[in-house]
Amino acid sequence: QTPKGPGVQDEGVHHPERRLPATTPSSRARPSASRDHPILARLFWGLTSPPFRLHDSRMTFWTRQRTLINGDPQPKLPTALPDDKLRLHLMCGQFDSVDDAMTYCFHADGDTPEQLILDQPGAFIDTGFVEVVHQKIAARLFEFLPQKEVDRTIAKMKGTNTLIIITEDAFGGFPYALTSNKTVFYLGPCVVDV
Repeated sequence: QTPKGPGVQDEGVHHPERRLPATTPSSRARPSASRDHPILARLFWGLTSPPFRLHDSRMTFWTRQRTLINGDPQPKLPTALPDDKLRLHLMCGQFDSVDDAMTYCFHADGDTPEQLILDQPGAFIDTGFVEVVHQKIAARLFEFLPQKEVDRTIAKMKGTNTLIIITEDAFGGFPYALTSNKTVFYLGPCVVDV
């Protein structure tokens, strides 16, 4: 049984101070642009992503469509909140295990940033304000969202098993822009009571 300590609120909820053993993900060689144009096109549209998952493909396709039409989102400061409110940013993804999710959010080689940060070029993220919830997602959402919002969030997460919660303090007061990518889908912000 996993021990519970400071900062650990429930089984299945993981904070940076509770780092589980993680392995370095293997790097995949990129296809050659000169001979693999069809493969590159399929990768761009999200039609090829081993292992193939329909949810991931749809998610990537629409994210890329939105980026083509609107351009990359530009970092900006959000509107100020009252002192008794806090803005959270929710992301979801499909990970084979909690170790894989923790690796994505908290593991870095040498001086390189964590993969979560590399996948969000429009934001500086202090991972001390990041939380990973694997499997028992509804129970965690009920701690700060009303029933209707929990149901809506769970519906948007269909096909994924991991929730990533980023507190706005993670951006250090700098402008930011968060987007979906091949690993996680950005569900959007929510304002909660402190």
